[in-house]
Amino acid sequence: MLFLSTAVGILAALVLVDLALSAAVIRRLRETEAKLIEMNSPPASGLPVGATLPEFVSPDGQVSSADLAGSPTLVGFFSAGCRHCPTQAEKLADRAEEFGGTGVRVVSFLTVGEGMTDELGPTLRKAGLLVIDDSPSTVMAAFQVQGTPSFVLFGADGRLAARGHDLSEVLGSR
Repeated sequence: MLFLSTAVGILAALVLVDLALSAAVIRRLRETEAKLIEMNSPPASGLPVGATLPEFVSPDGQVSSADLAGSPTLVGFFSAGCRHCPTQAEKLADRAEEFGGTGVRVVSFLTVGEGMTDELGPTLRKAGLLVIDDSPSTVMAAFQVQGTPSFVLFGADGRLAARGHDLSEVLGSR
């Protein structure tokens, strides 16, 4: 009987140790998952919602803040080396007709660095006005864009209504 009591006591101790170790492993996994999500999520950067349309002139002079004033405008920023940009450019081109019907102007800025090809240009031209730049420009700085793709949606009042890295984030239920 003493042997059985000792065995049950040892087994209970082992179960408690197992529970403690399992809890520690689960806690560590949750911490690691949170860190991975933080590392893979682009930083919340850019103009705050409600900010006014910044003053800018594109490097080639084809568009400025004065040209966009008074109408709802979706501005997209893309770069030739961006792995997510082709998908977002297609989404933008697919909705071009819808934008025209609602009066939303679409302007895309495409950064094409030295030695890169302009593969996104034809797709982005379907969506609206395209400005091609050979280096990160003062326009990106004016809009406080730190990564591509990025979208900003301004209302007719010139205030920022939405921003994000995915077109669906910015347009929501539109």
